Amino acid sequence: MLKRSRKRDTCGDTCAKAVRSILERYAQYLISQGYSARRHRRCVRVVEHFGRWLGRRHIRQSVVAEFLDHGLLACQCSGVSRDRKLNRASLHLLLGVLGLDRREAPYPQGWQCDLLKRYQDHLIKARGLAPASISQHLRYTRAMLVGLGVRRDSQFAGWTAELIEQYVSGTGRFASSPRSRHVVWCARAFLRFLLQDGLIPKDLAGAVPTVARWRLASLPTTLCEKEITRLIGAADLRTPLGRRDYAIVVCLSELGLRGSDIANLEIEGVDFAARVLRLHQRKERQAAVFPMTQRVCSALRGYLKNSRPRSASPAVFIRHHAPLGKPLTAVGVCEVVARLARKAGLRDRVHGTHVLRRSFASRMLNAGATLKQVADFLGHASIDTTTLYAKVDLATLSRVALPWPGRKGARS
Repeated sequence: MLKRSRKRDTCGDTCAKAVRSILERYAQYLISQGYSARRHRRCVRVVEHFGRWLGRRHIRQSVVAEFLDHGLLACQCSGVSRDRKLNRASLHLLLGVLGLDRREAPYPQGWQCDLLKRYQDHLIKARGLAPASISQHLRYTRAMLVGLGVRRDSQFAGWTAELIEQYVSGTGRFASSPRSRHVVWCARAFLRFLLQDGLIPKDLAGAVPTVARWRLASLPTTLCEKEITRLIGAADLRTPLGRRDYAIVVCLSELGLRGSDIANLEIEGVDFAARVLRLHQRKERQAAVFPMTQRVCSALRGYLKNSRPRSASPAVFIRHHAPLGKPLTAVGVCEVVARLARKAGLRDRVHGTHVLRRSFASRMLNAGATLKQVADFLGHASIDTTTLYAKVDLATLSRVALPWPGRKGARS
């Protein structure tokens, strides 16, 4: 079957038994998750096509990756979709039906996989990083192993400061500034892990070059009261989805929460009697309590009581479209804010959720709060992070401003 597929660049005529046996269960899953009839048909056709290409192989993450990277491009079957996004989403749903965790990188079994799993455990247990940060570290670390041609533990002993500096400088030379910093951070973290694990004889983290960053060189983007009102007003309160989006933006603007905080907020953390929100902040590794304003309280009560679809998920904010009832992710929260920004004509001003957090901090400073108070409310581990907002405290800056030198008749 495999030889014939490579020769003709087409798939077989019969769907693999492994796929055919679960196709009905896959179709029922799509119906239960609220997918439209059109999307249902397209997903089923993708899985059928994948089954013909699969042959006698077992379904697993690496095989799905091979199909998306190579099989889909080489296939010349007629009447099938070659939309990579559709194929990837449909096959990831198939992996979910089979109980395979598609979020884990499909690394080939062997030495590299074992090393990355040990490093992943280190990032979780020793450093307590969030899942998105762990995924980023693993991605850049694997690229580093491939770039330096490492295939066994003994090769780490030959690493030198010059080799590390040459790799990081070459990798980040043509990358954007944020990507260059990510390369640097991930390289240093991995080198410290190798030293702790005894795979390198001395600390090479100091050999990683530093990427220049002037974090206080420009003013942070903030929204004024009118712009925030326009953004919140873009939510359609006539629909359940609009009431969900309204509650999300109100929480972001009036409490200064992160997008991940909104995604992690659970129903049991909403205490209407005490008028507080309780959530576990993974970044600070502690629980946090936020007082609810009257508008936040009304928005959450209206959404939870009348607009939230039935779901077994403990999350407050869930999907209203397929897959129905799944918790909204941090990326999904950003998409909600971006969609409302487009409707409000603020597309050039709002690119995510953090602009609302910065605007909230700026309002606190303008109202007379100290940097320490702002840092404590926002949950900053270091007050240095909060100093960024001092640049937008125009009222305080105007009191310490000096007259322009050399100007005659300048007011004192």
